[in-house]
Amino acid sequence: MNFLAHCLIGAEAGRLQPARGPLIAGGFLGDFVKGTIPTDMPESLAIGVRLHRRVDAYSNRQPLIRVSCERFPAPLRRFAPVFVDIIADHVLACAWSDHHDASLDVFTGDVYDVIESHRDWLPEPGAEFLDYARDTDLFARYRHWSVIERSLHSVARRIRRPELGAEVAAVSVELLDDLTKDFDAYFPDILRHAREWIGEHGQPFRVR
Repeated sequence: MNFLAHCLIGAEAGRLQPARGPLIAGGFLGDFVKGTIPTDMPESLAIGVRLHRRVDAYSNRQPLIRVSCERFPAPLRRFAPVFVDIIADHVLACAWSDHHDASLDVFTGDVYDVIESHRDWLPEPGAEFLDYARDTDLFARYRHWSVIERSLHSVARRIRRPELGAEVAAVSVELLDDLTKDFDAYFPDILRHAREWIGEHGQPFRVR
């Protein structure tokens, strides 16, 4: 799962709770807080980071996500999980009203504020990325394919295979309908799993 999906999962997993901000913030921090969670991190925020890790572990075993990855040509398949995560945020953003009551723009604005309130727990790269995401409303702009295409090119550069950028962007357009159908099938299951995990392990977010 990518940034927008993780934040939504945090919001939905804590839907019955009066204060679910730490779960949303943890959905973002989970990409930047590595290794052992600091012992002095507030419990509610630490649970948000653990939820992020749980969702990643669960989604990595999700059969339909594997199906999505296998749709990519063999030369791209090694990196397909990252591509699928990015494209999933596009699919989610384009069908946002099916997943959340508030508009996408309202939700992302609230998300940036929530994460900002936990900024002290972000390492410098995470803080810099938060500033960029907030200043450009990156999460809401995931609904625009041009933003997704730039993200795919960025991944290709990070893995030191910039020549793959154009290819993966073209292939992703061709696969988009199938990847959307996959997402519509696997995302509700991931949400269900996140809610169940919070219900079992999420003190003080235990659902009653």
